[in-house]
Amino acid sequence: MNYFKVLGIIFGLAAMLKPFYMHLIPWDENKFISKAYTEQKPKWVIPVSIIGLLLVLFTWYKELTTEIPYSIVITIIFSLTAIKALLFLFDYKKFQQWVAKLLAEDKGKKIVLIDIAAGILGLLVIITSILIY
Repeated sequence: MNYFKVLGIIFGLAAMLKPFYMHLIPWDENKFISKAYTEQKPKWVIPVSIIGLLLVLFTWYKELTTEIPYSIVITIIFSLTAIKALLFLFDYKKFQQWVAKLLAEDKGKKIVLIDIAAGILGLLVIITSILIY
């Protein structure tokens, strides 16, 4: 199994399962999110963001040094996660305000829609990873 297949399946499973463990397990996702993304930048943000960015860089390294057909698909999809990591590092306050706004509007119903979209994207990434690689 190659790196891109493993990455696609793991990344896809994480995205696909998020709606289930965030909404079907009896707990308050909004309370969890409000605690995780406090007004002050939590200590976990910097190391998690750096690890994520390093993983994206490693993925691009693998993309550029191996000849695996269609690996660019997973590379680009996975690289989009770097946007969140960069926001965490350089503009956490703006990100936190966006999250707070989502939680305040309609009791966080937009978060449910975002999670459903993430779940569908995760399923597509898994299917793509299995069929292409």
